[in-house]
Order: sequence, then C-alpha cells, then structure tokens
Amino acid sequence: MPFLIALLILIILVLLGYGLIYYLGRKQTQANIELDEQKQEIMSTPVADKLYTLRNKNVSGATRRVYESEQAKWQTITRFRLPEIEAALVSAQDYTDKYNIVKARSVADEVETILEETKNEVSGINDRLTEILASEKASEDKHEETYDRYAALRKQLLAHGYKFGDALETLEHHLAYIELDFTKYHQQMNDGDFLGAQEVLVQIDADLNELEQMMEKIPDLYTKLNEEYVEQVADMKQGFAHMEEEHFQFPIDVDIPKEISNSEKKVVEAKRAVSDADLTQASELMEAAGVQIDHTYTLMEKEIASREYIGKNQGAVQRRLEQVTQSNRYGALEIDRVSQNYLLYDNEMGKMQEYADQIERQKELLKTTDDQLAEHQIAYSDMEARYREIYDQLTEIDKGQSAIVVALANLRQRERDARDDLYMFELDLRNIKRSVEIHHLPGLTDDYLDYFFDTSDRIDHLSELLNRVKLDMLEIENLTDQIAKGIEYLDDETEKQVRAAQLTENAIQYANRFRPQHPELNEVIERTYYLFDKEFLYEDAFENIAQAVDLIQPGARQEIIQQYDQENQVR
Repeated sequence: MPFLIALLILIILVLLGYGLIYYLGRKQTQANIELDEQKQEIMSTPVADKLYTLRNKNVSGATRRVYESEQAKWQTITRFRLPEIEAALVSAQDYTDKYNIVKARSVADEVETILEETKNEVSGINDRLTEILASEKASEDKHEETYDRYAALRKQLLAHGYKFGDALETLEHHLAYIELDFTKYHQQMNDGDFLGAQEVLVQIDADLNELEQMMEKIPDLYTKLNEEYVEQVADMKQGFAHMEEEHFQFPIDVDIPKEISNSEKKVVEAKRAVSDADLTQASELMEAAGVQIDHTYTLMEKEIASREYIGKNQGAVQRRLEQVTQSNRYGALEIDRVSQNYLLYDNEMGKMQEYADQIERQKELLKTTDDQLAEHQIAYSDMEARYREIYDQLTEIDKGQSAIVVALANLRQRERDARDDLYMFELDLRNIKRSVEIHHLPGLTDDYLDYFFDTSDRIDHLSELLNRVKLDMLEIENLTDQIAKGIEYLDDETEKQVRAAQLTENAIQYANRFRPQHPELNEVIERTYYLFDKEFLYEDAFENIAQAVDLIQPGARQEIIQQYDQENQVR
C-alpha cells in the first residue's frame, strides 16, 4: 500500500512537471511571436519608399549627403541587422520546441534588446527622410513669406530713402546681398538641395531682421545727431565766441576750443558709424559724444556760474576783510589796555600781530585777484576758488582774534571771582576760630595751629596780590586753589576735634557711674585727662576712655556716639 501511494505521488509530480514545461513553452512561443511582430513592424516602416522618392528627385549638396548617410544606415539594417534578428528568432523558437526554456529566454532577451535599438535607429532614419521630403514644401512656403518681407523693405527704401541719409547706400548693399542669397536659394532648390536651401532661408531671415532693425533705428539716430548733437556743438561754438567777446578766461588746464573740437569729432565719428549701419558702434560713439558735449558744457557753465558768484560776493569778501581788520585793531588796543592791569602770559600781542600779518597777506591776494580780473588775466572759476579760500582764512583769523578778546574780557571776571573768594576765605577762617572758641577747647595741636596760621598768611598774601597795580591772575588763582584746600581741611579737622572733645567729656561722665565698683577706671580717666588737657589729642583721649568703658559695659562706646549724634542732630 505505501508503495502504491508513493508511485501515485511520483506520477502526479511528473504530470505537474510536464504541465509546467508545456505552459512555459507556450508562453515563450507567444513571446517569440510578439518579437517577430516587432520585427515585421520595423520592416514595414516606409523608409525604402522615401529613399526611392529622394533618389528619383536627384537631390544634391547637403540634402544628398544626408540622403546617402541615411541610405547607408538603412542598408546596414536590412542586410545585416534584420537577418541577424531573424536567425536569432528561429534559434529561440527551436530551443522552445525542445523545451530548453532557459536558453530560449536568454536568446529572446538578446533579440528584444537588438529590436529596441533597431527600432530607434529606423525611427530616426524615417524622421530625417521625412524632414528632407517636407523641407521642399517648407522651403517654398518660407521663401514666399521671406520674399514678401524683402520686397516690403526694398519698397520702403525706394519710397523713403531720404530718411536714411548717408546710410542709404549701406542699406542698399544689404538688400543686394539678400537678393544674391535668394538667387542661391533658387539654385539649390533647382539642384534638389532642399536642406541647403533651408539654411540659406534661415540666413536671409536673420539678415532681414538685422536690416529691419537698421531701418527702424537709423532715422532716429540721425534725428538725434542732427537735431541735438550737431545743434549743441553749434551752440557751444556760438557760446564760446560770445564768452570771448566778454573777455572770459579759462583755467590753464582747460582748452575750450579743443573740447568743442573733440565734441565735433565724436559727432562726426558717430555719423560715420550710422552711415555704415553699425548700430552697436554708433550707439557707443553717440554715448561718448554725449558725454564729451556734457563735459564741455559743464566747463563753460562753470565759468558763467563763477562770474555770478563773483558778482554777488565780491563786496561781501571786501566787507569781511574790513571787519576782520577792524577786529584786529580793536584786539590790539584791548590787549594794550588790559596789559596795564594784568600780567599776560599767552603772547597775546604777538598772536594778534601774526593775525595782522595774515590779514595783510589776504588783502594782497584779494587785490591781486581783483587786478587780474580787471585785466582779464584770470578765470572766474579760479577767482571763485580764491575768494572762497580768502573768506575761509578770514573766518579762521576772526575766530582766533575773538578767542583772544574773550579771554581778555574774562580776566576782569576772574579778578572779581578772586576777590569774592578772598572775602569768603576770611569769613570761613573767622568761623573756624569762633567754632573752636565757643566749645572752650583747652588747646589745639601744633600741627593744627601751624596749618591754621599758614592758611591765614596765605589769605593775607592773596589780599596783597589783589591790591597790586598789575595783577597776576595765574598766581592769584593758584594761591586761591591752595587756600580753598586749606579751608576745607581746617573745616573738616575742626569738626573732628570738636566732636572728639565732646565725645570724650560724655564718655568721662558715663565712666564716673562705674568708678565705685571699678577703681581701675581712675587711672584710665587720669590718662584721658592728660591727653585731653595737656596733649590736646582729643581723638586719642576718647579712644582711651571709650575702650575701658566698653570692657565694663559692652556696647557703651557705640551708645555714647549715638546719643551724641542724636543730640546734635536735634540742635
């Protein structure tokens, strides 16, 4: 029984295997048929008919070269490629019939690749041959359109040639060249070179575009040259002649006749370029001519504007010179007057004399410039530059002179300030002395007294300096600063000594409460009195007694100070 089952399974597997092989064989056969159909489709492409048609047209030139190239490609395909494909297809089918499916599939894949390449090549050949055959009709249609444009331009030149001036001959030459190209076109069409004829038409079309642009732009260029640039050159010549009549001069580096000549030359060069119908060069030359004309106008207009400036400012510069001269004289007199009462350290008279010399140089320069103008020996622009320079120099001189005069005027105020300071110093010193007296201090240290009397002597010396016939304000102000610092020191030191003395007295009173219980305080208090009454070292005296009390009653020192500050704040 098991043997029968195994045999049955084997038979089923064999049948399935044969069935699969049969199915794959049928599928491969169908694939081979489809590849053969693709081959037939390629062979049905009407390449041969088109080659035959072109051969009968007796094509030549570029057309013939393309025709021969495509014919050679087609012959290669028909003689070699297609038979190779046919043989491969037979081989694939043979392998299929023998149920060698793997080999059959491999050969079929190779055929499919070759067919795809061949199909693309044949399609390209067919498209190019179609293009050649269509080019004849396309060229004839294009020729009709292009010739109509040519005829219209020729008619326009004949009817309106006056618009184009000297460029008419150049434009007619362009038409003649185009006409020769039409002759070449007809010759190539008659010879069957349709592609060559198309190329000629493309060139004719480009030439017509260029000619249309020339005919559109040249009249405007001529109009601009004749009605704008030529007129501007004539205007500059006339303007320069008028300026010469009015004795205008120009800077040494400016040659107006040469500038006008350069403008005229550039206009002539631009006209020549327009006549040659070289629009690019014409535009560049016209731009250069415009720049040159504007430059020349600018040079001429600058002199006219400068003359207007001179007319408006000649009197102003003269008045400015007179005003600065008068200020210099006043400054010199003021220096002389002030120097009788004050010592001057900044060479004010020397500076004022230097300013006087500068004024004299500017005066000479102004006179020379005015004389040159009267004799027509200077350009207005150069004169304007000098006028501006003179005015600026006079302004700087005036600033310097004014600064000196202001400094002199301040001397009187500085003297008043010093006298006010003297009064305040004397009052402050009396107040310091009174402050010491009203607090009945037993005495003051030698250092303090020396500083006090030294400050007092300086105040007396300041009074002497201020009573002199000629005051030395630098010395006075230097001494004033020293006294101010001395007074400030004495104020601070007096306040410290008075405060320390009163704190010491309060601390002794505070300590007396503890003397019965702490007899050691007797010695401290005795030492404190010695420092207070004999040495006048009030701060040391306070520190001596305060430290001792603080040991007995912690915080006592701070309590004494706070109580003192509160009492004095209330007062």
